[in-house]
Amino acid sequence: MSDTPSTGRWLFILAMVALTITLVTLALAFVMQGVALVLLAVGKGGTDSAMVLVVRMLALAGGGAVAMLLYGLLDNLLQGGRERQTLTDRLNRIESLLQAMHESNRRAVDLSQMSDSAKSLLFRQREIEAMNELLHDYLINQQYDLAEGLADDIEKRFGYVEQVKRMRADIAAARSSTSDQKIDGAVERVRKYLGDHEWFIAGRMAHRLAQSLPDNTKIQALPEMIREAQAKHKRELLKTYGEAVKTGNVDRSIEMLHELDKYLSPQEAAAMEESARGVFRAKLHNLGVQFAIRVTEEQWAEALTIGQQIVDEYPNSRMAQEVRMKLETLQSLAANKAPAQA
Repeated sequence: MSDTPSTGRWLFILAMVALTITLVTLALAFVMQGVALVLLAVGKGGTDSAMVLVVRMLALAGGGAVAMLLYGLLDNLLQGGRERQTLTDRLNRIESLLQAMHESNRRAVDLSQMSDSAKSLLFRQREIEAMNELLHDYLINQQYDLAEGLADDIEKRFGYVEQVKRMRADIAAARSSTSDQKIDGAVERVRKYLGDHEWFIAGRMAHRLAQSLPDNTKIQALPEMIREAQAKHKRELLKTYGEAVKTGNVDRSIEMLHELDKYLSPQEAAAMEESARGVFRAKLHNLGVQFAIRVTEEQWAEALTIGQQIVDEYPNSRMAQEVRMKLETLQSLAANKAPAQA
């Protein structure tokens, strides 16, 4: 019954106790009536007739059946509550997945809006990270010829001069280093990614190292190191969030909520739901105050920007509905005032 809410669990326990007492009482009464019936049959009975005793025994048996039936109904009701809780948990997980998909789509949109030069820089950084991973994979396995070939290929195909210099320096250092030094260097690179909160890259590197050196104790310890680093970062985020809420720093609280969303389980997210609602309500209130001030001071462009933020971030709120009706007027006022300000 660990998944039953506390109220339902106590109700279930009380029902079991009541059923046990009732059945024991009915059973004793049934036995007593049976004994009386036997005594009557041998001529030592009391004043009650055999018919009365039989009726009493049938009534007691019926009472036991009713008690069992009521218990079954109560258990079905509690089971329904457990199923509703399970369904709620599943819906929460689905909601988290949908939010993750939304975030992924948002990033894809952001990427599509980036300039070609920005995309080039982003992809170049990822290419360099992939090259470095492959290079150090060769080095940890002492495949120096493959490492040299990789550096030559990168220089010819991509022209990354500085990167190739660093790669050749790493190859030279690896040739003169011991196996323990190579392993220590690999572990340190994993630590660096953990320090940058690049959990996926760190995990991928640890997996590749484990394939190359499955029996090395330092490599075997990497998955636990990654889990501990993630847990520590999560605790730090929760602490920062708590401090931001305590001091009323709404923007910082929301920033931490977005960060925590990557780490919280559905159960943890549900536990923080009320706190998060309070933070977002406070943010909406602050935006409403800023909007009202800008409108009062006839700062139409600023009011329009804040109003659009309210509509975008809180589309289902009453304030968003009210602001939405004023946006067209604000756009007109902002457009009319722009030439005068120029």
